Amino acid sequence: MLLVLGLAGNAWAEDALVPNPKRTPGRVARRDKDQRGVTLAMEKKVLARYRLPWSRRLEFKIDHLIPRELGGADSIDNLWPQSLITKPYGPERKDLLTQTLLARIAAGQMTLAQAQEQIRKDWIDAFIENVGMVYLR
Repeated sequence: MLLVLGLAGNAWAEDALVPNPKRTPGRVARRDKDQRGVTLAMEKKVLARYRLPWSRRLEFKIDHLIPRELGGADSIDNLWPQSLITKPYGPERKDLLTQTLLARIAAGQMTLAQAQEQIRKDWIDAFIENVGMVYLR
């Protein structure tokens, strides 16, 4: 029984680090209307998709999988509840990754499409590849 509880705990922790690709596959904005902002109704829908009660809203940042700065859309398919307490890969690390990818694009080291794909596939792998490994302190 302890093994089952341990595995369940690890599965939840993993879900808190990266979005579920079935619920949040990522989406690039194709038109101006795809970047009109995230509404309260959208935030509620995202939490419901991840089976999280609204009462836990303050534990999460409703985040864009593909950041707006990298052309990500304001759509349910591009939003997920990113844990504010999970370490070491939290929202501040994802913001650092976005800035690093923007710098690499500006330097001609990668294309916007490559950056979008890296972050869509697994933003933590993209962080490790582009910024480096982060260790708990």
